Amino acid sequence: MAAKLVRGGFVVTDASKLPNGGLIEQGAVAVEGDRIAAAGSYDELKGRYPDAEELGSDRHVVIPGLINTHHHGWGLSSLQLGFTDGYLEAWIPEIWQIKIVDAYLDTLWGDMRNIRSGVTTLLHAAYGRDWSNYEGETRAKVRGHADSGIRAAYAVHAIDQHTFVYQDDETFLASLPGGLGDRIKAILGEMNPAGSDDFFTLTERLNDEYADHPRITIMMCPIAPQWCSDGLLGRIRERATDWDMAIHLHCLESPYQREFGLRSYGTTTVDHLREIGFLGPKVSFGHAVWMTERDMDICADTGTSVCHNPSSNLRLRVGILPAARLLEKGVNVSIGMDGTTINDDEDMLQELRLAAKLHRLPRGLEHTPAPSSFDVLAMGTANGARSLAMEGSIGKLEPGFKADVVLVDAEPATKPYLDPRVHIVDAVLYRARGMDVDTVLIDGEVVLRDKAFVSLNENDIVQQLVASAEAEPSPLAARWNQALQELQPHVARFYERWEMPAYEPCYTVNSLS
Repeated sequence: MAAKLVRGGFVVTDASKLPNGGLIEQGAVAVEGDRIAAAGSYDELKGRYPDAEELGSDRHVVIPGLINTHHHGWGLSSLQLGFTDGYLEAWIPEIWQIKIVDAYLDTLWGDMRNIRSGVTTLLHAAYGRDWSNYEGETRAKVRGHADSGIRAAYAVHAIDQHTFVYQDDETFLASLPGGLGDRIKAILGEMNPAGSDDFFTLTERLNDEYADHPRITIMMCPIAPQWCSDGLLGRIRERATDWDMAIHLHCLESPYQREFGLRSYGTTTVDHLREIGFLGPKVSFGHAVWMTERDMDICADTGTSVCHNPSSNLRLRVGILPAARLLEKGVNVSIGMDGTTINDDEDMLQELRLAAKLHRLPRGLEHTPAPSSFDVLAMGTANGARSLAMEGSIGKLEPGFKADVVLVDAEPATKPYLDPRVHIVDAVLYRARGMDVDTVLIDGEVVLRDKAFVSLNENDIVQQLVASAEAEPSPLAARWNQALQELQPHVARFYERWEMPAYEPCYTVNSLS
């Protein structure tokens, strides 16, 4: 395969070394096959690779491919499919009513939206929409990732308790009036949702089938501790060790989840996961907004990563991750978009910007630094690689790393004038948007060139996806949606009865405490 030379006015080779390293002015990276062969000055590498295909120009900033470490495979967003934002626990029965669109096309379109904003790798924390088609839907999604050209860590999902609220299913359904609980049980019986054994069987099969795939990695996703028994978590921990597999789970996304842990375990959820031997360097939490100082220390001590989802947490009213404090404690913090970005557009550059600005809140009378543009770009690249247990393979543009490369047109961020004192990474993190990404390489292949997909017919994919969204739901799905509409007020009332004590640490916007 012919070499490629990717050049830029600036090349960020390693965001974790900024601002005193990790940047080459008038630089380039040489790509051979699926790897970075060299990084250095453009003039030097042009001399070494005179016949290489050349991409980029001195108006570009070249960065490592961005890594979205919490994604649900949604191409059409929850808003596009009919549902505005709500409070997390009451919102969940709403998103269960979202139309069951073609899973393959939806995943494919979701990947394309990510690639457009410079995402080359994502962690798909699976969450089924068609409960009657666990394996078929899962396989369709993995196939969508394989066909899109993106690098994907697909975390197969499992759940075995507390389906509707944070209480035993039988108890909660029995409390519902007018036979609603019996109707829900009957519909679930027709759906026949997958059980734990189905999860392990499918995970093992997919792991074997994709073992040699250059871009697909299989992971496990016990959806969250409140939805998974200790028995299931223990089995997952054991199998993940046997199969050398990473684990990703939602954890402490809301104050209700914090309270569930204290009531159920007699300690915090993170401390309980430590006690049962669940945590480690190949485990990452999505959200983790409501951790204590001790929880943060446990994550630092065990090497457990945390994925920050700024937009999603704002949209679902669950708070702000204390990311600055986590970074101070040495916790690996990455960035995810969760399919619910602030502009509903899967713009990863804007998500990085939001992450930077959220943590400029007051945290005390003393001077306390906020994450810099350099910190946030590292969260979106090198830290993301570590979160996915891919450290040393992706997230940097250094020799031997996978050739996942993004060219950002710097002119919109730097024109009509930019003071020479401003660092180019500050300019990009303050001003650039996903629309400024014009070329993306994944595994050494150009997948987006001049803002157009090289091998995917975007119009055809979108038309077919829209057609699937416009199709009438099946009679079973229609009955399920009707039952869920009737269920929603009972879910809201369930949580209204919970007493929620004051709790720290969390950000209080107009407070110096």
